Amino acid sequence: MKKTLLSAILMAVAVVPSMAQTMRVNMGNITYAHSAAQAGHMPFASATTLTIQGKSYNIADITSITIDNTPVADNTVSVAFNGSSAQVVVAGNVAQHLDVKVDGAHVAVLQSAALTNEITYTLSGSSTAGSFFMDGELKAALVLDNLTLTNPDSSAVKIESGKRLDIELKGTNTLADAVNGTHKGCLYLNGHSEWTGSGTLTLAGNTNHAIFADEYLRLANTFTGTITVTGAVSDGLHVNQYYKQQGGTVNITSQGDGIDVGITDKNKTDDGRFLFEGGTLTVTSSGIAAEAIKCDSVMLISGGSITATATGGGMYDTVEKSTKGATAIKAGTEFTMTAGVVNATATGSGGRGMSADTDFTVKGGSLTVVTTGSPFEYGSNDTKANGIKADGNIIIEGGSILVAASADKATAFKPTKRLLINGGTLMGIGAKESVPATASTQAFQRHTGITVVGGSPLTVGGVTFTIPSIYSNNGAYILVSSPNM
Repeated sequence: MKKTLLSAILMAVAVVPSMAQTMRVNMGNITYAHSAAQAGHMPFASATTLTIQGKSYNIADITSITIDNTPVADNTVSVAFNGSSAQVVVAGNVAQHLDVKVDGAHVAVLQSAALTNEITYTLSGSSTAGSFFMDGELKAALVLDNLTLTNPDSSAVKIESGKRLDIELKGTNTLADAVNGTHKGCLYLNGHSEWTGSGTLTLAGNTNHAIFADEYLRLANTFTGTITVTGAVSDGLHVNQYYKQQGGTVNITSQGDGIDVGITDKNKTDDGRFLFEGGTLTVTSSGIAAEAIKCDSVMLISGGSITATATGGGMYDTVEKSTKGATAIKAGTEFTMTAGVVNATATGSGGRGMSADTDFTVKGGSLTVVTTGSPFEYGSNDTKANGIKADGNIIIEGGSILVAASADKATAFKPTKRLLINGGTLMGIGAKESVPATASTQAFQRHTGITVVGGSPLTVGGVTFTIPSIYSNNGAYILVSSPNM
């Protein structure tokens, strides 16, 4: 048998000019594709193993060897899922550095520490009982190319390398994970991911998060695709270090936080920040006291369009010994907006539109904040559905700002320190009065007892805004200011 195999190889190589040949060593569901131009000397060792480009094959494990004219790009691994199985093709130049396992439609790849070539993994096809796992010590690229993949046991795709991962979306892709599992996310990324492409990705977190990223997640300005989270038991996107969006479209529906950006405690660049520079983001969170968008540090909005809605009710925090409402957008330290369009809505009891743990500053762009809930009360504690809450100053220096806070005991602007109106065109509506500091440099007017009708334009003091249809107030306090006042 071994002599027959050797003869077959030699005869096949002689058939086609070497520059056009690819030798495919087939071992069940794994194919190692060696370019004949690179193969060089292929020694047999004691007639039990065959070595090609540093990769040693046990002859007993080889199911066939074929030669064809179809080239395989260096530094690539392709995985084609097909029902209960998966076919893997590994480029010959990296074969010796990869340990590939296939169990049905579950594929696992371990990169050796000796690997020096960054590999591109392309996943395609469809399976309702499959997964992809990769670990190693080198940067890599992941291409999702018309992939439909469900793992009934754990994550659909799990990358454990802890290095940079370039992710490209092609065509239509769908990922689904197990229900009631122990894993952290449907798409698990241990490392920092940078996204490009024009395809779509739809996924849900049936156990926990839809996407768990242990380091930053960046949607580059070359990203024109769409990511849709149809539902998540916990967060839609749980990201450590920072979230940066420069392009593309993201739609999230979640029971927990829509996007939760945490601090890594490793002194990394932009740790805990939410950075929004372009693209479109729409988030709806429905959980009790959940935030549609939150970060543990700075939130910077400098372009693009954001719509954030929190519909959950309030809760009593037994650890903090205080009440808490759902918030559409929450910054862990300061919030700054210089451009773009932001719409923040909170409809549950005690639900706030936006909040910052230090200063809240608007320098430009268009900002609309609406709350409609009643106060959430627990014993002597309560949380009111204020429009914008800051544990520092609220500073308005430019832009167009409409804040309509709940007609039930809520305030449009609620700073711990001062409300400074230094520019911009604004209207703040609430059941309680918002009072700017005397240090404000732009003129303002305060009005009382105004009837506000949802869906209709309202002009007060020469400032006009169309009131969102879900809001009404029969006796509102209104604060207005503009450069022309």
